[in-house]
Amino acid sequence: MKLAPIRSTALTFATLLLAASAAPPKAEPTTARAADAEFLKESMQAKSTAATEQAAYEAWFGKYRLDLNDPKMLDADADGDGVSNRDEFLADTNPRNASSHPPTGAAQAPLRFTEYNEGKLPLVLESVRGGKAVIKNGDLRETVVEGDRIRGLPLRVTKISDRKTSDKEGAPTDRSQVLLEDTATQATITLVKGLPAKTTATHAVLASADGKESVKIRGGDVFSLPGKPGTTYRVLDIAPDEVLIQQQDTRKTWTLLR
Repeated sequence: MKLAPIRSTALTFATLLLAASAAPPKAEPTTARAADAEFLKESMQAKSTAATEQAAYEAWFGKYRLDLNDPKMLDADADGDGVSNRDEFLADTNPRNASSHPPTGAAQAPLRFTEYNEGKLPLVLESVRGGKAVIKNGDLRETVVEGDRIRGLPLRVTKISDRKTSDKEGAPTDRSQVLLEDTATQATITLVKGLPAKTTATHAVLASADGKESVKIRGGDVFSLPGKPGTTYRVLDIAPDEVLIQQQDTRKTWTLLR
């Protein structure tokens, strides 16, 4: 019988198994552990920096007895110097002392943009050609000429303008417009190709620099603050993130960011 070779093979296999189990475990790569440690370190540093900045922020307002729980506090002007508490904080000046304020080399906007409300119409001007305009009205499209009424709305087409131009880089642009008249209020609504239509209900609210007065405005309005009737402004444009106004006596234009 030739059992010896079989027994020898079995013993050899068992010996290899024992040797493998007795061998010390391979060391784990340190790269992953090092990356985790670095990430934790950076996270702790970021949290520490944020906590320090928050503490400094609260300390500044506490120093000048300004209530952080008051939602109107940042836009208020505690010392009446025409500079808001927010701007005094950013410049690290004293909001309780009218002689302490940011440098006045750059003129400060006289008003703040605080609120925007948009009234939308389900109309989009798609194209203008040959005195006719194609308007998307909800899920439908209609072709209109001057004098037509818009289906389902108290609006009449008063003017159609085909304006094919080029931008500053020479690329062709289509600035075609359709003017509509609201037959109930006689207000004018302008449709610009490709842009959503806005109703005359679209308005913004502007506040004085000290936050004590406010006024509601619409596109094209000429207005003044109740406390300063001698200074008037014209609204040049209203958008969700900015309002463009012009001071009437100086002709200076201001862009008010929301």
